[in-house]
Amino acid sequence: MGSAPSPEVKAAAGLAIRPLTSFALQPWRNGGGTMRMLAEDVDGGWRISLADVERDGPYSRFAGMTRVSLVMQGAGVTLDEGTTRVELQPGRPSEYDGGTTWQDTLRDGPVIKLNAMAARGRYHAHITLLYETTYVQAGCFVLVVTLCGSCIVSATGSGDAIVLDAAHVATRLADGPALEIAPSRDEDTGKVSNEAPTHAPAPYGALVIIEPVSRGWHAAHADSLPSKGKHA
Repeated sequence: MGSAPSPEVKAAAGLAIRPLTSFALQPWRNGGGTMRMLAEDVDGGWRISLADVERDGPYSRFAGMTRVSLVMQGAGVTLDEGTTRVELQPGRPSEYDGGTTWQDTLRDGPVIKLNAMAARGRYHAHITLLYETTYVQAGCFVLVVTLCGSCIVSATGSGDAIVLDAAHVATRLADGPALEIAPSRDEDTGKVSNEAPTHAPAPYGALVIIEPVSRGWHAAHADSLPSKGKHA
């Protein structure tokens, strides 16, 4: 499993990091919006993008693909196909058929969505918000996008680590090392935080994992992701 070549900055522990702004804006396939392609399989088996949805209208169709979307900014989107409706809510990843002719309706203005698409029967895509320290095993493609916070990404069992600042992307190929992803502290970044503590922690980023169906998602990752119950 590989990704298309891009002008990345190589980091420690087999990682590559890029600022989000370095990914060029591209039009949707149907011209109805714009997106930034964050990573994609050279054989077309999967892709990960960040999309701007600024108006109601049709979604591009991707036959044979399963989509997973996470609303990162905005109030949400309703997808309607006539007999089926999917509600994309902030902070809650939703899976749906990429080959369906969806019509989207914005709830209260534009949204920004993190999207992962995977060829059905070949790959499985998973998106989760990051609140706590998270461990991800080797053998799958990993992408981390920071939101309003920063994090520390390190190879498990080694001293290799990087600070991923806000609005940055880190990727690890399937043959890279197992990772520990943790929220950063002020001493990690050298920055002073003036934010008052809150009772409900905000996510510091989002994690996307792509792996072959043959590998078996639940067997490989049942203990790798943080508990969903606490932040659902």
